[in-house]
Amino acid sequence: MKGYKIDFTASTITITADFAKKMNDPTSAEYKTISLIEKDFPQMKIINKTHKTPRKYVSKSTGETFNCNQFKNLTFDNMEQFIEALPNHDELLKSFKFLKYYGGLPQTSRYPVVRRWFVAQFPEFRKNPLFYLYNEVKVIDITPLIQQAKEEAAEKAAEKAMKEAVNQD
Repeated sequence: MKGYKIDFTASTITITADFAKKMNDPTSAEYKTISLIEKDFPQMKIINKTHKTPRKYVSKSTGETFNCNQFKNLTFDNMEQFIEALPNHDELLKSFKFLKYYGGLPQTSRYPVVRRWFVAQFPEFRKNPLFYLYNEVKVIDITPLIQQAKEEAAEKAAEKAMKEAVNQD
């Protein structure tokens, strides 16, 4: 039976979420296992296992490997500051602000739409940000990004409706 790990040096029993759920049923094998362990070792503490932080992040679109999450500090403010530092920032800010304030309306969150646009607009942002100071960048069309957001929102709504229909039956 998997789902738990005993550490005698730290006096802990680490259990997974699935094991903890099954352990709450007094008739289950998991409950009996934990009861026996607690009976034999009353000083043991039960702790829940949490996820491990990945050491490497792999980009879904390009397959590149990064040592840290490449979008960790990519906030609206940081994106706007980067755009304002560029020579042709007027055109780029126009698209950025449109997406930020109006482009995400079909979704519950605007951030994914704006981030997709930012990453598509500035593919060299992480590797060579100075590239954009010396090279003029043309504004990409934002229509496909908004359409993609609408389609994803529709898919999520359909999945949610399907789950609710199944739960009602």
